[in-house]
Amino acid sequence: MAALVAVAPAVAQTQANCSALKGCEQKICEIETQLTMAKQTGNTNQLTGLQMALDNARASCSDTQLQQGLTTKLALANQDLVRYQADLQQAERDGKKDKVMKYRKKLEETTSEIKRLKDQQDQLK
Repeated sequence: MAALVAVAPAVAQTQANCSALKGCEQKICEIETQLTMAKQTGNTNQLTGLQMALDNARASCSDTQLQQGLTTKLALANQDLVRYQADLQQAERDGKKDKVMKYRKKLEETTSEIKRLKDQQDQLK
């Protein structure tokens, strides 16, 4: 636990440094930050996956690829939004309060996700 507390300020500083970067540079920086934290906390299971992700990002990451990925995720999120709106309307017509609350929450989460994805797209421009 003490190791985790000692790591937290260093990770927060590194994350702040990563946010100043864009595109693949930011992605690589964030993976390196997670890798450092996994090493410091002795999380060997996470180390292998993060090292593979870092190697892959260094070998094949491109800003165009990131932009395309975000565009795809955004399209899927918009489809979810339309579906949840229809589900909400149906639940309201049926008078199912529990379903109404469920779909309102889904709409809220999906709207937040869409905003986050758009913000990421704007950062790549």
